[in-house]
Amino acid sequence: MGLHAGQVAPVFISSVALWLGLSLLIVVGRAGHDRRRRPGGRTLVAPRRGGRVERRLLRQADSSPRTESGRWRRIRALRALARVNHPACRTLLPAALADGDVEVAGAAVRSLGDVGTTWAVEELVRALQRGVYFRSRVAAQLERLAPAPGPLLVPLLDDVDPAVRFWAATLLAPYPKLGTPALVARAADADANVRAAAVETLAGRRGKRPLAAALRLLQDPEWFVRVHAARAVGRLGTPADVARVVPLLADERWWVRSAAKDALRTLGLGAVEALRETLVAGDAFARNGAAEVLQDVGYVDELLASGRNRALLDQIFAAGGERLRRLALTRAADAPAVPEREVA
Repeated sequence: MGLHAGQVAPVFISSVALWLGLSLLIVVGRAGHDRRRRPGGRTLVAPRRGGRVERRLLRQADSSPRTESGRWRRIRALRALARVNHPACRTLLPAALADGDVEVAGAAVRSLGDVGTTWAVEELVRALQRGVYFRSRVAAQLERLAPAPGPLLVPLLDDVDPAVRFWAATLLAPYPKLGTPALVARAADADANVRAAAVETLAGRRGKRPLAAALRLLQDPEWFVRVHAARAVGRLGTPADVARVVPLLADERWWVRSAAKDALRTLGLGAVEALRETLVAGDAFARNGAAEVLQDVGYVDELLASGRNRALLDQIFAAGGERLRRLALTRAADAPAVPEREVA
């Protein structure tokens, strides 16, 4: 049943009052939160040394609670002390990191990231090496603390644990002046994940050795290593080097073929010479990939606009398929400078 006219006003007033009340609660809560924290995440005012609040936080952070509520009190206390870089964190956080409770250890990792000083970075690197907590979470803290962890990561490339070598190679990406010889060595690692991480990081380095390592890995038995190798060659190589990626257009893995096309696109119109023979190759994936690259670098449109080399254009259309041909002709027809006879 609908509301009578006399009922509409009270319902409307009640709704408005409820909305205003909720809005006020949100605003007040946010204001309190902002008062307690600085923009960088640090507490605005540290607890007074020797005061009641400080004693309570230290007691909770150093406790071994048996209840769920006690556990979260400890976690909150650790985070609060870390945000003001309290001196006690230097003993409290390593102890929490070694705790058998995964939630407490996680809080210690986040808190070490909040502290961010030299000793905290060293603790995080040790945590990464020992695997006391999820390495991906530890790595996230080390990543945001760059550049401080850089020199500490290079020795980890020789760790006996391949998971440690993998994360060291990954985390060294923002440090182009660190660890290049060791990364080149890791590109021949027995572990495929380490090889992939090493060549991905080497893609940001210049020099003959990073390029040589990437070229070797184009033939790696693991498809995801070939993916990273192709991308690295595309970034590091000369046109002659990038041409060595062409055989990967026939790879059985879609990701590898896609990475090869990305690398070849870096050649621009220089890709034409590298791909001519592939247009008539025996592998359908290779033929189609070559045609797609030539389209993407603008060569197909150039041929249509100039009206020259129709034989090569027909090869590209045959390799790329009807959809590529139709789209190319549509683009040419929409271009005002292209005569109709050249796209017929």
